[in-house]
Amino acid sequence: MGPKKVNGKVSAQKKMMSIELKREIIEKNEQGVRVADLARQYGRSTSTICTVLKQKESIKGITPAKGVTIISKLRSSLHEKMEKLLMVWVMEKQLKGDTLTQGIICEKARAIC
Repeated sequence: MGPKKVNGKVSAQKKMMSIELKREIIEKNEQGVRVADLARQYGRSTSTICTVLKQKESIKGITPAKGVTIISKLRSSLHEKMEKLLMVWVMEKQLKGDTLTQGIICEKARAIC
């Protein structure tokens, strides 16, 4: 699906921000860079930058699982634990040479929770 058309105009698609980018924004703000300057530098709106800064404590506390760079929602620690356990299980299965499908992985994720 492409971007939505509103009154004949194509609206911009939502840009996701990586955890590293959010941490970089927080760090620069703590060094004294203004919100408007950060918004201009990263090509984002000031409200987006303010939202990142509002969530800085939870963003600093996030330790994503291996291979995850973008987290679209702030998730509970239960999700983090499940993700790590699932990653270990997947690695073990791959080392054994077992075939994994999306259905099998989803079933295991439900069993872990």
